[in-house]
Amino acid sequence: MKVKNRRFSGWRLLAVALAVSSFLLLAPLASASAHSDTDSFKYLVGSGLLCKGGPTACPDVSRAHNGDTIAISGRGTFSLHPRSVTGGGTYETSNADNVLGKEGTWTALKLISFVSFGTSPPFPHRFVGGLALLRIHLTPEDGGPGFDAVLRITCLIGSPPPGANEGIRLRVPEVINFNQEVSGNTLFIRESE
Repeated sequence: MKVKNRRFSGWRLLAVALAVSSFLLLAPLASASAHSDTDSFKYLVGSGLLCKGGPTACPDVSRAHNGDTIAISGRGTFSLHPRSVTGGGTYETSNADNVLGKEGTWTALKLISFVSFGTSPPFPHRFVGGLALLRIHLTPEDGGPGFDAVLRITCLIGSPPPGANEGIRLRVPEVINFNQEVSGNTLFIRESE
């Protein structure tokens, strides 16, 4: 009879140990996600201090399946709660033969989403990797209504998922999809602690 009680006590001890371990492992994640809901960030896309990173650091360049490219530079801010975004910059397109196409400015309209990859040494703790999706508006320099598009900004600081690439992608619905990162650097800088 005592053997059964000891076995039962062992299982109970194991269950308690697992529960405590789970709590200790998951509690920091819960507080991190609660904390991240109030974060504000600056974002840099092929501009500012990033341009000191070498000749291909600025602007950010992305390629479409037909060989056309878009070069984008800019900066702004976004907040996760309430969800908001500011900023903009410039863009320039070229065809597969590297002939200049359209150029103009872009303006951030809406933060669609942001996933943080965290930070890692040797970067300052405020430098954060992640993936942001922004709805933007492209305004051609030569006039016209322009285009709404989705700008994807990826920074590889921290723990990015396998297969992620540093840079930008730009999708202009029903027009073109620049879905291959070519060159350039991006960065998210946490503004709030």
